[in-house]
Amino acid sequence: MVALPKKYTRLVQYLGVVTLLVVGLFYFNLHGNITLLLKNGEGGVLSRYSRDPEAPLNGIVVNFGLQRCYHLATWVRICPFKESTLNIGSGDVHISNIKRVVVNKDLLGSEHYNWFGSSEFIWYDVFEIKSVTDVKNVPTGIRLKGLTSIRSNSKGICDHPLRNMCIEAHNLDESSLENVRFISKLTVLFGEDATDPRPNWNLNKDMPLSNVRFPSYISETYWDNNGPKTLSLSSDSSTTQDLVLNYKQKFKIVQFADLHFSVGVGRCRDEFPKHDVCEADPKTLKFMDSVLDIEDPQMVVFTGDQIMGDECKQDSESALLKVLAPVIARKIPWAMVWGNHDDEGSMSRWQLSKIVSELPYSLFQIGPSDTDDNTFGVGNYVREIKDNKGKTVTALYFLDSHKYSQNSKVFPGYDWIKEEQWKYMEEYANTHDSIKQPLDSKQLLSMAFFHIPIPEYREFPSEYSNRMVGTFKEGITAPKYNSHGIETLHKLGVSVTSCGHDHCNDFCVLNEKENNRVWLCYGGGTGEGGYAGYGGTERRARIFEIDAQKKNIYSWKRLNGSPEKTFGHQKLVNDGSPYIA
Repeated sequence: MVALPKKYTRLVQYLGVVTLLVVGLFYFNLHGNITLLLKNGEGGVLSRYSRDPEAPLNGIVVNFGLQRCYHLATWVRICPFKESTLNIGSGDVHISNIKRVVVNKDLLGSEHYNWFGSSEFIWYDVFEIKSVTDVKNVPTGIRLKGLTSIRSNSKGICDHPLRNMCIEAHNLDESSLENVRFISKLTVLFGEDATDPRPNWNLNKDMPLSNVRFPSYISETYWDNNGPKTLSLSSDSSTTQDLVLNYKQKFKIVQFADLHFSVGVGRCRDEFPKHDVCEADPKTLKFMDSVLDIEDPQMVVFTGDQIMGDECKQDSESALLKVLAPVIARKIPWAMVWGNHDDEGSMSRWQLSKIVSELPYSLFQIGPSDTDDNTFGVGNYVREIKDNKGKTVTALYFLDSHKYSQNSKVFPGYDWIKEEQWKYMEEYANTHDSIKQPLDSKQLLSMAFFHIPIPEYREFPSEYSNRMVGTFKEGITAPKYNSHGIETLHKLGVSVTSCGHDHCNDFCVLNEKENNRVWLCYGGGTGEGGYAGYGGTERRARIFEIDAQKKNIYSWKRLNGSPEKTFGHQKLVNDGSPYIA
């Protein structure tokens, strides 16, 4: 048989996909049982079932299955083949409060990698329950069962088998609502080192769903009469405490910059000192654990590139949960800004923001002016640290520094924090008395965090040897355009900023303009999955300590290879003003 030239083979393949789409749409119109997903942003589903992007908060899973699909890149998906075991929901579409949820994570690892091919997803039906009467009002003749477990079917004894799984279910009635633990929501996580640190979630790693590219596992959470628990600082009464000084009137912040986590253990880049065996994420996590245990901070700040986007095409959430596991396990409040790589995986910046804003102990906030593009960005917010009398002593400003310039011919390189973002921060401070009053009386110690350095990081004074503390190894990749944020920082009374992005820099440099001083700091790269080099750069973390009584801010750093030791000690602020030794 004569092989077709490559260009003709490709043409035949494309024609095949188009034909499949046309046939699929025709079949859908006739039978209504092929799911066609047209993904734009969060996407939607053309189906006989109502489908929410997320499962209802108060519901019980009553059906579970898998669907095999054909996809054209990540734009179009036709799913003609479905498997399930309970068959509840498929014939009960008249029950309006049954919602179908498709977990948009490809078990076969084809989407996000291939232009077209086969993909596979889990789906489940959720019976939304707002009160016990919802169970009573199920139509006569329909007996609902709620899922209680999805486990391995290795023993071969199972009432509801599905492939290698055994689906366990229990009749859903008033009595069982009080006595049986039902599954409320499901997701899939990827990688042999996957973890789910969220309280009340159970990751079953005894039963891989698939093992293509990375092993995949089901994680499930459970229903109770009060609905599934969420522990974000913004929504749950058990963790809505403010950030408060300790009994010594101090507040400690650990900054982790440029972690660059992956799906799976990840590949070490430019490890220093070099070892025969290196797994990036496990090594980074061990370092993070050590720093957190030694320092015992009241807050952690992640300053961007938490995950390496192109290493997270399978599932960005899996990598992000690994990043946050150490702080969630220790119940440490944490804040975050995005870098230029975080949203290059399976999820957009906005989708990632929705996830982190709802995670336990999260201080992250989607602001009222935030956008899902670079006009304003997402994750522009303010947090306050208070004394034991409830008075604000420190304001912390967090800004999205975006990704790459949208006007590369005029301003090549990286994007910048927009004037509108700086204006928003100024308006916020002027309209919140808890910040405005101490700011006007010069009693406020303030800091700002972002990922990409602002242009002033490049402006070294002539005698910078006395004005710079730390390591300056690589070029400063600040944006070419200057939105003059330093002027807003002066108005906000910000004495210290800290960023990431340039992994091999960990210095603080003093910016002086018209007698206004600001220390501009780098955190220094923490993650083994990001680049280093420049003659060898060991990963590190920066720590800040605010002394509200003395109105001082101190900083120091720790290295991966010797986390028990500190170095680079520096007084940044003395009696409320940036300090010069």
